[in-house]
Amino acid sequence: MAPLPHFINLLTKSLIQLVFAHCDLLCGNVIIHPRSKDNTSKDGVETVSFIDYEYATPCPAAFDLANHFAEWGGFDCDYDMLPTVSTRKAFLAEYLESYHKHRGDSGPTDEFDTLFDEVDRFRGIPGFYWGIWALIQATISQIDFDYASYAEVRLGEYWAWREASDGTRPKDKDMPLRERRWAQEA
Repeated sequence: MAPLPHFINLLTKSLIQLVFAHCDLLCGNVIIHPRSKDNTSKDGVETVSFIDYEYATPCPAAFDLANHFAEWGGFDCDYDMLPTVSTRKAFLAEYLESYHKHRGDSGPTDEFDTLFDEVDRFRGIPGFYWGIWALIQATISQIDFDYASYAEVRLGEYWAWREASDGTRPKDKDMPLRERRWAQEA
């Protein structure tokens, strides 16, 4: 199956509505302000700001969250840094709690499981997204960075996910580190 139809199929299965997504929430684009009387809310929660919205677009929340988790590996794609299942669950629970607190509602009871499953289904799409981006940058960017090698790594993430999700990984081929880390419980 070609990459684009697989991606469109994934989008049509998404149960969560489109959101305005940042699409580049790596740690350098998330700013946690130092605690002080002026920037801490009444309940003691720290103030957080986001910067660099050049890739922001409407998309499923699950894509933005899967992309955020993929960004934990940094530019070096250090897959040992990716969040484990328990870390992603804690993050998503906090995400939904904050989301519904700001909306003033409690949300559906099955929402957590639905979102967790959707984020899992989207886990390979950031590799495709940033792999294509890097191929474009390799031809137009003046920045001294090996975009072609970066594209190869990121597209490799996508193909490893595809093999894992559609069952086409050969039996004699080991599961890639990124997929093993994603499946790791703690």
